[in-house]
Amino acid sequence: MPLKRVQQFLCVGVIFFFLNGCMSTRSSLVDVKATIEPANSDIAYKAIRGVLLDKGFDIKMSDKDLRIVTTEYKKFSSVSGWPPFDFYLQIKGAVRDRPNGRAEVTLWPRVKEQNRLNANAFTGHPLLYYSSEEIGSSMSSRAEAMQEGQSIFQGVVLAIAEALGLPGGEFNPNLQQIEVLGM
Repeated sequence: MPLKRVQQFLCVGVIFFFLNGCMSTRSSLVDVKATIEPANSDIAYKAIRGVLLDKGFDIKMSDKDLRIVTTEYKKFSSVSGWPPFDFYLQIKGAVRDRPNGRAEVTLWPRVKEQNRLNANAFTGHPLLYYSSEEIGSSMSSRAEAMQEGQSIFQGVVLAIAEALGLPGGEFNPNLQQIEVLGM
């Protein structure tokens, strides 16, 4: 095997070993849901839209007949280092009638991480979720950024719950385990 080929093989092996060593299992927040009375569906749609605007999000798409709202991505954090990254949060909301005669409010957070040196280098994923025990412990700068996004999303959820007269715990989180690099 030529020396150049051996060097390439070793380089790939070292990178694979490094990446595997930094992988960890995290919880991601897929969505939050709350059940409401069907008569409050239009009120819930207006509350979602109003809270998102009050919290500084720009509306990308909104349809009052379908009762859905999607925001533009809003920058919520930056991380220095090599390469430097910016973090953006998008929130989608919907109010749907359920077959059981009730209605359901669903909110989806979505995060985009973008390399500031190369705008085409970005990834999108659900919002990573940190438990109260993890918050405040020694965390990476990316993890601190995700924690900031979690805090913003929780503020939106609580404001919507308040606008609808729901207790803060009425929204049930849907968590999923995912493998992430370096968090």
